[in-house]
This record gives sequence, structure tokens and C-alpha cells, in this order.
Amino acid sequence: MKKTLQKWGGRIALVVCLAFGFNMVADAQVPSIPRKQQTTKKRSTTRSTSNVAWGTQYDWLSTRYVTYSDIQYMDRGQVRVLKNSIYARHGRRFKDANLRAYFNSQSWYYPTRNEVPAREFNKYENYNINFLLKYE
Repeated sequence: MKKTLQKWGGRIALVVCLAFGFNMVADAQVPSIPRKQQTTKKRSTTRSTSNVAWGTQYDWLSTRYVTYSDIQYMDRGQVRVLKNSIYARHGRRFKDANLRAYFNSQSWYYPTRNEVPAREFNKYENYNINFLLKYE
């Protein structure tokens, strides 16, 4: 009887881990920041020649297309962080206090400008911004 309970206990633990484990991994890797009410955005005319920050956990957003399976276990706040990390890697300053606080805590983040022109993003970044915006 004890072996049967141990056998089933292990299977139940595996099912629970598979069912809920992936969500916990996604939560641990990307923080969740709630979305702020939309306001009108002003375009900046300043230009910068700074490079994109590499060596971050978000580099993959510049090298391949995001798929639904990449974000299916993330909440809207985590998707928001992914989308804005593309801007952050290009040196964008954030008006939103939550985003500003999060990215200021990252060693690779150096804010240099208020806006990043779309022409400075590569094809993956442009696609990923639009894709993630749908799920934010």
C-alpha cells in the first residue's frame, strides 16, 4: 500500500509541476509591471548615435520573431516589460515611474533619449513591438 501511495504521489507531483511549473518559471524571469493609462506622446527631435545594449536577458528580441508560445504563460505586465525592453536597449528614457525604476535597476540600461525612431529598429524589433503590443 505504501509503495502504491509513493508511486501515485510522484505522478501527481509531476502533473502539478508540469501544469503549474512553467508559469512559475516565466514569472521568475520577467517581472510584471502594470500598464499605465495611455497619454499623448510627444516626439523628440534629439538624435543620438548610441549603440544598442547587448548582453541582456532581452537580446533575443532583436534576433528572432516572438511567437505566442514565448509569452503564453506571461501576464500583461510581463509582456509590457518585454516590449519596452526593446526601447530600453536603444536608450529610451521612460516617463512611467514603474518602467523607469525597473530599467534603472538594470546594469546595462543607459537612458540617452526620449524617443527612438522606428527606422533604428531592425526587422525583428519592429515586428516584436507590434506583436507584443497586441498582448499588452
